[in-house]
Amino acid sequence: MGELSGIIGRLLISLLIIGAIAGGINYGISKLNISTTQENLVILRMQIQQFFSGTSYGDLSNEVAINAGLVPESFVTDNGLKNAWGGDVTLSGDASNGTFAIELTNIPQSECTQMARFQGDAWEGIDVNGTPIDSDDVAAIANACGETNSIIYTVR
Repeated sequence: MGELSGIIGRLLISLLIIGAIAGGINYGISKLNISTTQENLVILRMQIQQFFSGTSYGDLSNEVAINAGLVPESFVTDNGLKNAWGGDVTLSGDASNGTFAIELTNIPQSECTQMARFQGDAWEGIDVNGTPIDSDDVAAIANACGETNSIIYTVR
């Protein structure tokens, strides 16, 4: 009986170690997805601003941005523009306000809170699930982010 207890004990310890390793890998993937998406947002924002400099953003669309080579490669898939979580990336222009928007969908809750705080001063506005937020109001961001989220970054 003592030998069986030892084997069960070692199995339980092994399972705990495997669980901890899996948790660490998941955490690392989450941080990589956030970092990659943030980098892509900066590149995309700058590329669009440069390309449309002196003109209206009214003609901005995913198709125009892809054809003009403005979109970072990791956003481009066979099915259009996708973010690191498999959600859509949608670009749209608002000629009357002189702005454009970058919308990301399917963002998990923990990543949403970090993405909503990303470079708050660089955007004209940030909406989380249709609610305008202040990137410095962490409580409002935490309350706006649900299980699966949409974030719209508006740029002038």
